[in-house]
Amino acid sequence: MSRSTVIGLGIVCIILLVGLVGAMLYYNMQMKTLSNDKNALTNYNSQLETWLAGNITQLQNQYNDYVASHHYTESEYNSLSSQNTNLQGQVDSLQNQVNSLEAPKLIEVNLKADDNRPSQQQTYLHVYGYVCNVGTDTAYNAILYVEAFQGTVLTFNTTISLGTINGGSYTSVNSQVVYPGNFLTSWRVWSSPTGINLSWG
Repeated sequence: MSRSTVIGLGIVCIILLVGLVGAMLYYNMQMKTLSNDKNALTNYNSQLETWLAGNITQLQNQYNDYVASHHYTESEYNSLSSQNTNLQGQVDSLQNQVNSLEAPKLIEVNLKADDNRPSQQQTYLHVYGYVCNVGTDTAYNAILYVEAFQGTVLTFNTTISLGTINGGSYTSVNSQVVYPGNFLTSWRVWSSPTGINLSWG
């Protein structure tokens, strides 16, 4: 092997190493941001639950005391019933907010999908990157849905299984979806649980 070839290979290795280090630094920065966001959501969730429990108890006690110490006409009772219904609606709305913070939600970190057409080999769509669960509950049987088109023709519609992703955790994705025929004109990736919805083309 000639000296120029060795030098060339050395330069390529250095470039690849610098690129890898840069990618890892960016990924670590993204994960730190996600961790901070998760902690903030967890704190907000805890504060909201405490506030909700306290307000429900206080409002219910006020309502019970008021009813116990007053006598009403039928129209007044109807008015109080309406107020109680409205109060229950507010309680349900707050509880839904708490549930939405706890529910599993997926987001992507550098998730990409590239159309690959290697010479004399099978063509494929390469889906790769990271998927994070920013909810506090576990995402069971998490899935990425992938579909692609050649013009207006649906070329494929398939899934990539991500397995179980704990709350505040992540998993890597590296999958090749093989397909026949011409270039893809557009493709899309979305998730279950919800959170990811990306399109290319």
